Amino acid sequence: MASSQSLTILLFFSLVTFSFAALDPNKLPKNTAIHFPIRKNDTTLQYYTTFQIGESRTIIDALIDLGAESVWFDCRSYISSTYKRASCGSNRCQKAKGSVCVGCNSTPRPGCSNNTCGVFAYNPFREYLTAQELGEDTMIVSSTDGRSVLIDYDVPKFQFSCADAEIIEGLPGDDTIGLVGLARTQFSLASQISSSFNLAPKFALCLPSSSENGLGDIYVGGGPYYMPPSPQDQSYSLIRTPLVVNPVSTGPVSFEGAPSDEYFISVQDIEISGKRVSFNSSLLSFDKNGVGGTKISTIAPYTTLHASIYKRLVKDYVKAANLKKMKRVTSVAPFGACFDSRTASKTTTGPGVPDIDIVLPGNAVLVKLKLSGSNLMVEVKKNVICLAIIDGGAEPRTSIVLGGHQLENRLIEFDLSTSILGFTPSLLLSNTSCSHYRLF
Repeated sequence: MASSQSLTILLFFSLVTFSFAALDPNKLPKNTAIHFPIRKNDTTLQYYTTFQIGESRTIIDALIDLGAESVWFDCRSYISSTYKRASCGSNRCQKAKGSVCVGCNSTPRPGCSNNTCGVFAYNPFREYLTAQELGEDTMIVSSTDGRSVLIDYDVPKFQFSCADAEIIEGLPGDDTIGLVGLARTQFSLASQISSSFNLAPKFALCLPSSSENGLGDIYVGGGPYYMPPSPQDQSYSLIRTPLVVNPVSTGPVSFEGAPSDEYFISVQDIEISGKRVSFNSSLLSFDKNGVGGTKISTIAPYTTLHASIYKRLVKDYVKAANLKKMKRVTSVAPFGACFDSRTASKTTTGPGVPDIDIVLPGNAVLVKLKLSGSNLMVEVKKNVICLAIIDGGAEPRTSIVLGGHQLENRLIEFDLSTSILGFTPSLLLSNTSCSHYRLF
């Protein structure tokens, strides 16, 4: 009986999926977006998602890189008769900024063809850059109403490149065979999906601090955004600040005069418990070479600061912690300030430690990205917590890089039509988080 019921349910959802596709495969119902899950690997401290592609619905396990331009993965285990490579010099190749022609001496397959458009792909962990075959196929994605994951849709002619063995090597994660880029380009995951379904050009991330109790979210196309078990639509909680453009490319491949595709914000000040941290404010702006400023990254596990900012921040933070009667202990690399966790109180957001506010421009007033509790501290061993911010050196490309740990358990929305970044306060204050299971 159970098998009969399962078959009936599967048939029902298949018919529903077919009916939506038959009506209009490129139009979603109102207030519907596209959803991908996010999981965190507690060993690599990176964030991952999965997607399906091709007629065989091959499942790809991919690293999420907010600053990467496109999507690429290992095509050796991917077989699809609907795959189409891009020829050298074709319109597709030119639009994708194809740089070279690539070939292959083995049996033809996706990723192994001759006279094929080669596009650049980059492994940020090995700092390895290579040109690889540009192709397209149908991606299968799931829709959402903000609460539940609904039905599957096809994204035809989704553009990606087939990775070679060397670029896959060194990707963190046991099952990782690719990378999903979300940068401000027409070939990023979010841009292609928004364009395919005529959705608003925006996406949102909810990065989980752990995947033990559920998964996080990528939303493409806008809200509503519901985080179980809270009944609140988090889009109403968004605090907004402008995204700014670094006029000089910061990617591994740059073209003269081209701006950066990564996401930057305009930090005005940093405060600890309401008191301003004093440092050279010129580091918060871009110089003529595009050096400086503040970037948002999912690849950096922790926020990194220019050495001069870091040293002053740690000094001021230790003073503020001392006022809270927190006992400082021997530092544990790479962190510069560690404390006895037993001397910190407990709060809804984690350890009761001094807050750090990132001061930003808002709509005619300044707004603050408040870092507190578990967004500030990391437990490195029993009874020892450390300030989860690290020294980025004396000559970093970017003065401040906001890393994953500081972004966790809050919704972050990137609206590319208005160049506005929206972020919520910690979801822990609303008795929820970015670790949850959605109904299917």
